[in-house]
Amino acid sequence: MTAPWQQTFRAFAGPGIDHPSSVMRVDDEEAAAILADLAQADWSAPVHVGSGRHAGYVIHHARQGCVTALFDADGIVGFYAGSYLWIASEHRGLGLSTPLILAAAGQRGGSVLPPGVAVQGYTRVGLVAHRRAHRHAVMAANAAGLTVPAAVLADIRRVAIPGNGQPASAG
Repeated sequence: MTAPWQQTFRAFAGPGIDHPSSVMRVDDEEAAAILADLAQADWSAPVHVGSGRHAGYVIHHARQGCVTALFDADGIVGFYAGSYLWIASEHRGLGLSTPLILAAAGQRGGSVLPPGVAVQGYTRVGLVAHRRAHRHAVMAANAAGLTVPAAVLADIRRVAIPGNGQPASAG
């Protein structure tokens, strides 16, 4: 199994990064249908327990299927189900997408692509969230003294993330 920080962003997220589109947005109606299905899922023990500003949140994997979900005391407040990433509006802006994306990648062998999927689409916001999650994984591994491949470090240095005080670069 490969870790996210051992892969370039393209390997982590797939070639769908080249053409972000709002068509891939999961609206609340679609999310409600997915949540109804997830209500029947059998969940693993927590794979991530939030702390600090994420206290009260836990992440679980579904025992069947390619699903990772973010829970608070009231139930599921976000998910990465197949190719669909969604967090309830009242939980957005808290940095919760990073642990959710990285937990999903952990379940999927180091990439966010579900098994059997070669390309998945991203909205512009989703693409930024995935870039931030990947960068976080790479920087944390590097800070921990793990050997991060030179190509991955070069990729991280080459691509700026919008909203980090840096201009976005293409690709």
